[in-house]
Amino acid sequence: MNPRSIRFRLAAYQVCLLAAVLIAFSLAAFWGFRRHLTHSVEAQCANLTRQIAESLLANVHVSGVDYLRDEVQEHYDLETNNLFVRIVQPNGTVVYESGEPRDRSFSPPRMSFLPNLKEPKVEVDASHRRLVFVRPYRLPQGEFYQIQMVASLQPVHTSLQGLWQVQVLLFPFALLISASGSAVLVSRSLNPIRQVIATAQKINSGNLRQRLVEASSGDEIQELTRTLNQMLDGLEASFKQMIQFTADASHELRTPLTVIRGNLELVLQNKMALDSYPKTAEVQETLAQTLEEAERLSKTVSQLMELTQLDSGEIQLEHEVFDLTELVATTADQMKLLAEDNQIQLEMLLSPQVKVQGDRYRLKQVLLNLIDNAIKYCPAGTRIQIRLAPADSGYVLEVKDNGPGIPSGEIQRLFDRFYRIDKARSREIGGSGLGLSICKSICEGHGGRIEAESALGRGSTFRVTLPPTTTLALSGKEAP
Repeated sequence: MNPRSIRFRLAAYQVCLLAAVLIAFSLAAFWGFRRHLTHSVEAQCANLTRQIAESLLANVHVSGVDYLRDEVQEHYDLETNNLFVRIVQPNGTVVYESGEPRDRSFSPPRMSFLPNLKEPKVEVDASHRRLVFVRPYRLPQGEFYQIQMVASLQPVHTSLQGLWQVQVLLFPFALLISASGSAVLVSRSLNPIRQVIATAQKINSGNLRQRLVEASSGDEIQELTRTLNQMLDGLEASFKQMIQFTADASHELRTPLTVIRGNLELVLQNKMALDSYPKTAEVQETLAQTLEEAERLSKTVSQLMELTQLDSGEIQLEHEVFDLTELVATTADQMKLLAEDNQIQLEMLLSPQVKVQGDRYRLKQVLLNLIDNAIKYCPAGTRIQIRLAPADSGYVLEVKDNGPGIPSGEIQRLFDRFYRIDKARSREIGGSGLGLSICKSICEGHGGRIEAESALGRGSTFRVTLPPTTTLALSGKEAP
C-alpha cells in the first residue's frame, strides 16, 4: 500500500486514534478499578471496627477484657482473613492485639495511640501493600479506645496485575482488528473516488461529451462528481467555442485575403495598365475592391482585438454619472439620416433624466450597433422603436424593429463571435459577426446583460438591462 495514499493515511489516522482511545480507556479503567477495590477494603475495615466497638468494646467493663479477646478471636478469625487488629488506650496499654496474617502478605505496623483523633482515619501504604484503618471510640464512662485494623492490599494488587495483563494482551489484537476493519471501510468508501478517477482519465479533447456517473448518495463524493461534471460542461462549451471561433475567424479572414490576392495578381498581370496613365477603369475598379477588402479585414481585426481586450480587462471602462436619456436621444438623431435613406422611421419612447453610471462612449457604441443592425435588416417602410424605461432590476433600453425576425434556434448563438444567420447577406452589407459580441462584453462589463427576443415575420427586440447607479460595478471595481 502506498503510504502517501489517502487510503493509507485515513486507515493510519483511525488506528492511531483508536490506540489513543484504548490507552486512555485502559488507564481510566485501571485507575477506577483500583479505587473501587481499595474502597471495598476500606469499607470492610470500617464495618468490622464498628462491629467490634459497638458489640464488644462498649460492654468491656461488664464482660471483661478476656471475654473481648475471646469473642474477637472466635467470631472474626482475623489471621485467617489476613487482618490485624490492635485495641489500645491513651496511656499506650494494648487491650487486644491479634497475630500476624497467615499469608504473611504484610507486617503489622508499630503504632501507638494517636492523640486528638475524633474521626476514623485511613492510610494506604502502597509500598507495604497494606491499608491502615483507625477508629476512635469513647465509652459512656468517658474512657477512650482506638481500634487499629490493618488489611492486606495484596489481593487488590493481584487483581490489578491481572487486569493489566489482559489489557496488554488484548491491545495488539484490538489494533490489528481495527487496522483491518479500517482498511476495508476506507477502501469501500474510496471506491467511488477511484471510479471518478478512472472515468476522468478516459476523458480527453476527443470525447468531452462523456460525463462522470453521479451516484445519489448525498455525500461529498456526489458533490465532487457534480462539480467535475459542471467543469466538464464548461470545458466542452469552451472547446466548442474555440473550434467554432477558429473556423469562423479563418473563414472571415480567408475571404478578403483571397480577394486581395486575386486583385493584386490581376493588376500585376496587366503591366500595360500599370504603365499607362491615366489608369484604366478596370485597374481602378480592381484597386478599389482591394482597398475595400483591406478595410474590411482591418475592421475585423480591430474589432477582434477590441473584443479580446474587453474580455481580458485591458480596456478599463469609465464610471461617470451621465444622463442616459440624453445619450439615447442624440445617438438616435445621428442615425435618423441613415434611417431615412432606407425609408425607415425611428420612434423614441424615453423616460426623462435616466441617470446611470458607466462608460458613455461604450454604451453609445452598443446603441449605435443595435440601431445600425436594425436599419440594415429592416425593409423599407417599417419603423424602429427605441425605448428607455426604469425597471425592477435597474433600467431597460430596447431597440425593437419590424424586420424579418430570427429563427428561435438561432437566438442563443446571436452573441457568439463571427456568428451570422445569413453569411452572404451580412458580408454584402459589411457585417463581420463581432458587433453583438462586443455589445455583450460591454454590457457585462457594466454589470448588466443583453438579450434578444424574436420570431419569424414578427421582428426582433434587443433588450439591454443596466443595474441602478448605486449598485453598478465596472471592471471588477465598485463605483465611487
